Amino acid sequence: MLDFLRLAIPINLAYVRSFDNHHTFNGDIRDFGIPAATRHVSKTDDGQTITGDLYHPYEALPSDYTDMAVKFYTNTMNTVPYVELKASPLKLLQGHNVFGFESIELGAFHMLGMFFEAFPKLSGILDVDNTEVLCLDTTYLFRLPHQNMVQPVLDYMANLASGHRKARQVKYENYITWGNDGASVRPKAYGKFEEVKSQLNKIQKQADKGCQRSRSLVIAMTNALPFANAVLRLEGRICKTYMTKNGIPSNLFELIKLQHERPDLLLHLWRVAFDPILDTMKGKYMNFSSDGEILDLLKSKLVTYTKTGKPSYTKANNAMKFYALVRQIGLQATKNLYNERTFYDAVKSLLDVGISKSHLQNLAKNPNGKVIPFVRMFELKMCDQMPSDYQIPVSQYHSPQSGLYLVA
Repeated sequence: MLDFLRLAIPINLAYVRSFDNHHTFNGDIRDFGIPAATRHVSKTDDGQTITGDLYHPYEALPSDYTDMAVKFYTNTMNTVPYVELKASPLKLLQGHNVFGFESIELGAFHMLGMFFEAFPKLSGILDVDNTEVLCLDTTYLFRLPHQNMVQPVLDYMANLASGHRKARQVKYENYITWGNDGASVRPKAYGKFEEVKSQLNKIQKQADKGCQRSRSLVIAMTNALPFANAVLRLEGRICKTYMTKNGIPSNLFELIKLQHERPDLLLHLWRVAFDPILDTMKGKYMNFSSDGEILDLLKSKLVTYTKTGKPSYTKANNAMKFYALVRQIGLQATKNLYNERTFYDAVKSLLDVGISKSHLQNLAKNPNGKVIPFVRMFELKMCDQMPSDYQIPVSQYHSPQSGLYLVA
C-alpha cells in the first residue's frame, strides 16, 4: 500500500540564476500567487523598511479530508529550485490510511492536480516531466489474534537488530523504528488501532466545534477503525538515495511506468526494508523447557568425531556456555566480552542448529526461553490488506486513459 509521497518539481532553467553550485529562482514568488515571508526586517536611517530574501513557508493545501504540504524552495545548493509536495494520498482521497491502494500514478496525479488547481500560474515555469520522488512509504499489515497482543509483539520487536539497524522506541510505546532519520531505508512498526483511535479523538473535538471537514473525516475514520483492530503495521520509507543506487528510477513518470511493468514494486521495496529484520526470527527452535533440552539439541547438532571415531561435544558445550551468558547479561553485553570473530562464530553455531537470532536478542528479557512464536504471525497475507468490498477512490485530476488533468 502507498502511504506517503514526497515529490520535488524542478523550476525550468529559464527561470533559474546559477553561480557555481548555488541556484536561485530568478523572479518574485508573489507574482505566481505564492505567499511570501522573510526572516529579516530592518529600517534604514531615513525610516525606510528593508526586508531580506523572500521565502515560501510550508503551506497546507486542503482536500475534502486532510491537507497536502507545499513549499517552494527558491534558493538551493547542488540542485535547481523546486516545489516540494508531501502528503498521504490515501488520506487526501479517502480520509484515512488504514487500508488503500498501491497506485503511485493515482496518488501522485491527485497531488499534482491539487497543486496546479491552487497555483495555476506556476504551470508555465515548472518542469513537470522531471518531477522527482524524494521518498515514499510502502506499508503492509499483519493481523494478530487479539488487539492486546500488539504491544507484546512490539516489545519483542524492539529488541531486534539487523546489521547497523537497531530498534528504538520513539515517543510512544505503540511505535518503534530502526536505524536513524537520515537513512535511505527507514522501517518502522506500530499498532494501527491505537494510532487511529488517538487521531480520531483529536479530530472529533474539531468536529464538535462545527468544522464540516472534520465531521467528514470523523465519518471516514470511524468506518475504518474496526478494520484496524489487532493490526500490526510495518511501514518502510524508501528514499531517493536508495532508489538511484539500486537501479530504481526516482523520476516520477519512469517510476509509474516501472510499477505498471512490475505491479509488485511496492511489495519489493517493502521487503527491502523488512526482510533483514524478519529474517532474524527465522529458526526452528523458539522455546525450551530446560537447559538439558537445549544441551541435547546442541549435542545432536554440533557433535564432532575424533580420529578414533569417538564423539566430541566440546563445540556443543562451548555453545551452551555462550547461550547461558547471553541469557544472563544479554547479547550486546556478551559481545563486549568477546573478540569479534569469536563472538560471531558462537552466534553462528546457535543459528546453525535452528535457534533464531530474535530468540537470542530477547533471551535476557525472557530467561526461561518461553516466548510467543511470533514468527508464525509474520506471514504476509495479501487478502488481509483491505476489506473484500474495498473500491479504489476516484480522483478528479486523474484518468487512467488520458493521464493527468492539469487545471490551469
